[in-house]
Amino acid sequence: MTEIGHIVIGLIVVSAAIYLIIFVSQRLTAHKVAKLVEQKEKLTEIPMRDRLVKGRQLSLTGQSLQQFQILERKYEQLEKTGFAAIDEAANQVLYDSQGLNFVKSGQGLKQLQQQIRDAETVIDIVNQGLKDLEQLDIAHKQAVKDLEVAYQGLRKQLLAESFSYGPAIDKLEEVLGSLEDEFAEFARLTEAGDHAAAAKIYETLGMETPQLEQRMAQIPDLDKTLEETLPDQFKELKEAYQELDKRGFKFTFDVEAYLAELEKERGIALDLLAALTLKKVQAKLDELAEKTDHLYETFDNEALAAQKVFAQGESLQTYLVADRKVNHDLMIDLDRLAQDFIFSKNEVGQVQRWRTELAQVGTSLTELNNKIGQHEVVFSELLAPQKELRAHLARIEEEQTALAKELALLPKIVSQTRQRVVLLKEKMRQIQRMVERQGLAGLPNEYLHQFYVVADELGRLEQQLDSSRVNADDVQRQSSIVTADLDTLEEKTQAVLEAAAITERLVRQASRYQDQAAVREATQQARYYYEHEYDYQKAVATLGATLDQLEPGLTEKTRQLYRQEQATLKAEFESRSQDSAVDSQA
Repeated sequence: MTEIGHIVIGLIVVSAAIYLIIFVSQRLTAHKVAKLVEQKEKLTEIPMRDRLVKGRQLSLTGQSLQQFQILERKYEQLEKTGFAAIDEAANQVLYDSQGLNFVKSGQGLKQLQQQIRDAETVIDIVNQGLKDLEQLDIAHKQAVKDLEVAYQGLRKQLLAESFSYGPAIDKLEEVLGSLEDEFAEFARLTEAGDHAAAAKIYETLGMETPQLEQRMAQIPDLDKTLEETLPDQFKELKEAYQELDKRGFKFTFDVEAYLAELEKERGIALDLLAALTLKKVQAKLDELAEKTDHLYETFDNEALAAQKVFAQGESLQTYLVADRKVNHDLMIDLDRLAQDFIFSKNEVGQVQRWRTELAQVGTSLTELNNKIGQHEVVFSELLAPQKELRAHLARIEEEQTALAKELALLPKIVSQTRQRVVLLKEKMRQIQRMVERQGLAGLPNEYLHQFYVVADELGRLEQQLDSSRVNADDVQRQSSIVTADLDTLEEKTQAVLEAAAITERLVRQASRYQDQAAVREATQQARYYYEHEYDYQKAVATLGATLDQLEPGLTEKTRQLYRQEQATLKAEFESRSQDSAVDSQA
């Protein structure tokens, strides 16, 4: 086949393909247009005209009629021109699809689809609008029936229970009358079919009617409180005050003015109730309740305080008499004991000061009783002064009792001190015998000074006890000093005797080392301290240091052995003493 033949065949194939594409495109477009036209036909079959006729039968007026007319015009425009425009557009798309202008054909198809959607939207809007108008008509007509029943019930309730609303009845009737007027207008507009205008009134009625019902439910209790409860309480409080006033009660504030103010505030609350300002009425009632409770509490507190004041008055008087008796007895005891004892704490002056304080307490009690008798005081204000007087009497009682116990102990203190002096003297003699038995050449000057000091202290103490008048505090203090000094002397005596005994034993131990020049020299030095200076501690230290170098720990061993021997001797002595005591008792 020649080249020309191939070209011809190619052109034929391309032409066939193009024709096929055009054919398919035309058939698809025709199918889509047919579907859209079918949709339009279904829209025209919707009985919109019947629905509009039914809407006209609602006898609409005013704004509702305007809304209906707008809906009607929308559908009429669609019916007269919209559907025809869709048919025309469909034919144009089919015509354009026969040619080769695919772009124009596609744009026409899209416009046709939009026209169908617009038509559907218009029908939906009209349908919904008609439905809303029908439902509003039904709702408003039902509301007319419901509200008519409600207002009739409220009117009957106001007439039947007018007494329970007190001063609020006029305002309630005014509000109900206003609502009834608005209801009449609502019913007229509903009957006329002007549901749009009626809806605004219905919204107002829907808010104000429940408010009226709520007020009518609340007011009876509020009015009862203002007209019955509070007047009864005020009367009770007034009668209670008059009774308390007759009995001489006084208060920190003007009760009559307080009651008058409560009555005034009750009147204000009634005015607020008449104006239907119920929140303010409740706030005022809460305030009145608080003030009323305060007055009740004040009366109760004063009555209770009066009981306490009278009871404590008698108790305080008894307390005062008891303290005065103790004071009188103390003065007698001081006068009696002064013959045998010397007082160093100004006890007489203290008792006289207590007597003066008791006189002041007595004066205060008399003044309080006079004020009570003359009805010049508030009982609750007397509790604190009475408490202070009781504390004053309690302190005096405590201090006087302490002094009385001290005075009662004076003879016993002196007696015990005398017994202690006997024991101290015996202990002093024992110390002296211990030193004498040791047979020492002499004693250290420091020790002798301590010995004579203790002996002098003991002598002075004994002399004080033998005086015609004894200072018990001084002898007791001096007894403690002598006891402590004697204990110290005993310790020093033990130390001196121990040092002397250990020195003697160390000297004997030193005889074993006479071949040692250092031992001979230390022994001579220790003998000098022992025989001439009587410094036994120094003798032990001198000789012990030398011997410890030859025999470590010798001095300490000697000291421990000595102490063990002394402990054994002491135990045997105490055992024999106990056996002797048992034999003497048998």
